[in-house]
Amino acid sequence: MVKVKKIILIAVPLMILAAGIWFFFFRQTEESIIRGRFREFSEAAAKRGKEGGIRAVATSQSLGKFFAEHTSVDVDGLSWLNGDYSPELITANAFRARQMFNTLSLDFNDIELEINGDTAKAFFTAVFTGSPKNSEPIREIRELEAGLRKVDGKWIFESFKVQNIIKK
Repeated sequence: MVKVKKIILIAVPLMILAAGIWFFFFRQTEESIIRGRFREFSEAAAKRGKEGGIRAVATSQSLGKFFAEHTSVDVDGLSWLNGDYSPELITANAFRARQMFNTLSLDFNDIELEINGDTAKAFFTAVFTGSPKNSEPIREIRELEAGLRKVDGKWIFESFKVQNIIKK
């Protein structure tokens, strides 16, 4: 009986210590969840080679889940691009854009986050790399600010603003 009590007295504090270590070092923070959302978006946007029509439509449609019902875009000097976009319009534009490239990737670097409850602002560098079907490969770099909102437990994009253009 004394042995069992000793084992319990040792095991319980060890389990509490292990739970504390897990909580402080391995739990997901809102920041890590948002960074993960950027990774998911990057993977969903990528095109690694030739894809059939059904796959192209499915891939483009999967991008809609990353956007709010009204996502605003603001790019200085490109007034024709500015405005509110629905997930359906974003999906249609993504489908058309994907058809013009053999491969493409969209990477997000240097992400800085300001989280305030269920809203967040992200400041980051977006790098678009692609091999168009009819011309030389391109690589475009832009500094952006994105507004995000948490809806049904998922972070979605609700605004994009191009900060400036980096030229080679």
